[in-house]
Amino acid sequence: MMKGFLVLIFSCVLSQPVYSCTLRMGIETSFAPYIMQHGDSWRGINVELLQRLLQEIECELEFIHSPWLRSLKLIEQGELDVLSHLSYNAERSKQFAFIGPHQQETIYLVGLQRAFPGLTAVDQLQSRGTTGIIALLNGAYYGDKLDSILNDAKNRTRFVFIRGNEDKQALLLNGRVHGVLEDIAAYHYWKTQSDLPTADYVPLFQVHQSMVYFGFNLRTISNIQLQQLAQAWQKLHADGTLAAIVQRYPLAGYQIQLPKPASLLPATE
Repeated sequence: MMKGFLVLIFSCVLSQPVYSCTLRMGIETSFAPYIMQHGDSWRGINVELLQRLLQEIECELEFIHSPWLRSLKLIEQGELDVLSHLSYNAERSKQFAFIGPHQQETIYLVGLQRAFPGLTAVDQLQSRGTTGIIALLNGAYYGDKLDSILNDAKNRTRFVFIRGNEDKQALLLNGRVHGVLEDIAAYHYWKTQSDLPTADYVPLFQVHQSMVYFGFNLRTISNIQLQQLAQAWQKLHADGTLAAIVQRYPLAGYQIQLPKPASLLPATE
């Protein structure tokens, strides 16, 4: 009787899904100060925050270099476990649990003021259009207002969709586009780089603002792990560990704020 009971337990254990504790993160070459590559190593606010979070639940982080749109596809295929800087929407909640938030993202149109005369708000992009050409990250979410503009074929011709943040910045600095949609902290990081010709480029107006999270793949991360991650984030926020990481990346003229924990997990039965 006991032998049969042990066999039953063993077979039940084998039937449970096995979740790895080396989590694969989709990562771009550069999105400073959040993600920065130095040779074979990675650093930046998002990298350090996520590494410290996973350390708390005794997991490790593996970096998979992938542009943003491809990373979203790899998540669907179960080949990635986590992304950073992910804004919440109902469609994404079918694929992701949201741990954090780790920043309040504020997107601006950054560019040459003379290329966008009289343009002071995102609504005017739809009502008046623009003569300037704007680069944005392919697959990124910039809010419902901009989505509406991009769905209008007449306005869409003024936008260029770029596969990576580094390419987007290069187009602007090389004069190939007149403006980019950019996180305001990333813009202030540009200004600290003396080798970049950034003097003529200014934040023109705010396009979108939202909390951004670490998005964990619901297909590859267990509910237990998600609960552990949310609790660990809460703990590390409360004891100042997360704030200390953010403070290692000071920016002249801009203070990155760490929002209060408000993780968004799927409902459990």
